[in-house]
Amino acid sequence: MKQQVKSAISLKDVQLFLDECQRKRERVWVTALTAKGVIDHYDGWFVQSSHWRRGTHDFFNPVSKQFRKVRDVLIFSINGHPVYI
Repeated sequence: MKQQVKSAISLKDVQLFLDECQRKRERVWVTALTAKGVIDHYDGWFVQSSHWRRGTHDFFNPVSKQFRKVRDVLIFSINGHPVYI
């Protein structure tokens, strides 16, 4: 069976999508690099807040109650879609 490849989306569209998910309180599945170069998966996390000038979004894990700040340019996958700059 052939696996369907999801189309890539731009970083600007990702930022707008994350802001919409914050307003609607929807969960997101994000893969991003950390400042140390480690790949982190934020599966089923909520978008807590954003800062456009800094280029960051804050994510909240409803299970463990953890918060994480992620730089937008370090996001390379969202809900299965690859991200390009």
